[in-house]
Amino acid sequence: MKGPKPASLKEEMKRWAKHMRYHWAENTDPSVPFDGFLYRGAMLIAAKMKKLRHGLEDNCIIENKLPDDVADLRNLPVPQYVLRELWVRTQNERAYRRFYILPDTTVEIEENTAENYRNTHYREAYWKKAPYSIDIPLSRKVGEKGGP
Repeated sequence: MKGPKPASLKEEMKRWAKHMRYHWAENTDPSVPFDGFLYRGAMLIAAKMKKLRHGLEDNCIIENKLPDDVADLRNLPVPQYVLRELWVRTQNERAYRRFYILPDTTVEIEENTAENYRNTHYREAYWKKAPYSIDIPLSRKVGEKGGP
């Protein structure tokens, strides 16, 4: 994204949320350790941002690198259907690397076409050769049974 440099990480997060067609609701309670909610339609994400001085490895296990931030997101007092994401930015890269924080594991988001997001470390050649692939239609086309 081009434009003026944001004043803070939160301002930058608001810009990225808007770019991905999310609405942003900032956390106003300092005792709860996350930055805010991203929401669009029926999707709700509790997000926390982190800026690091040094880059992450391509196969980074974020639970080992940032255990306190992962634990904070896992222990949020929100229902389980609220997704939890940790956004990490380093001084070397201009983009965020996003991680889903699930109850038992963490997953780095490589690509999300609905949000027009692609990780800078996306391994396209690996995924093109993956043994299993499925296309999930998110809506029916005009004239299709049950379509608009």
